[in-house]
Amino acid sequence: MVVLDLVCGDAMRKAMGETYSNAGILKKTGNGLVMDIAGAEFFVLKEDLSALMRNQMADVVNHEGEEEGLSWLSPLISSRKRDMTALIDHHIYIVNYQEFHRVVQRDQRQTVIKEYHPQELWSARK
Repeated sequence: MVVLDLVCGDAMRKAMGETYSNAGILKKTGNGLVMDIAGAEFFVLKEDLSALMRNQMADVVNHEGEEEGLSWLSPLISSRKRDMTALIDHHIYIVNYQEFHRVVQRDQRQTVIKEYHPQELWSARK
């Protein structure tokens, strides 16, 4: 998406970009999923994992069972899922759906969680 803005007589090009960074590890346990992100552990409990697999949102909780965020399979309105997405403390975390499914099925021990960083990219046009 490109939008032209006039700033002080100069045409500026504004484009939306997105970047990802490695944020942590997703693992399956007997109690559900564990997301180890920057030294903190977050959980999708076993009973919520089954809801998640039925395309419903699931709570993300801490060690005390307090809600820290939400997780869902995305895109929401498509039958073909691409990601498991979690919103925790105003941060968006993404796990590739195929990797997520392998961990849930125990075909794979763990996978990488990526943090999504939307950003605006500016470049001057002369």
